[in-house]
Amino acid sequence: MNKKHVFIIIGVILCIRIVATVIYLKVKYDEKEKQKAIYYKEQQERITLYLKHNTKEPNTIKSVHFTSLKTGPMGDAVIEGYINENKKADFVAYGSPEHNYQFGGDMIESEKLSELLKPAQELKSQKKSKKN
Repeated sequence: MNKKHVFIIIGVILCIRIVATVIYLKVKYDEKEKQKAIYYKEQQERITLYLKHNTKEPNTIKSVHFTSLKTGPMGDAVIEGYINENKKADFVAYGSPEHNYQFGGDMIESEKLSELLKPAQELKSQKKSKKN
């Protein structure tokens, strides 16, 4: 074989390896996005349950809307949203790495939302909510 054939064979092998690597990375990315979607759905359910169990009046919260899921500067999950179609009644919920990124009640609420929720000493945690 001459040099031309060797270069062609090496080029074809490199192209095949590049395509295989791109396919592998795409599959890994899709898998990660699927896990992120499952995580986001679980956290939405946890936050909704937390909000509904901690209102002063029953059935005050009709709907909970989520606007974004981000990663905070300290590596925690930051979930933003609002309740009852009122964007002024918004909240920011956190899932810290210490709690396996699960929402455990860490939340910043707007003034409108704070008026609907029980005082801090009466709030139920996730564990207490599941027992009831």
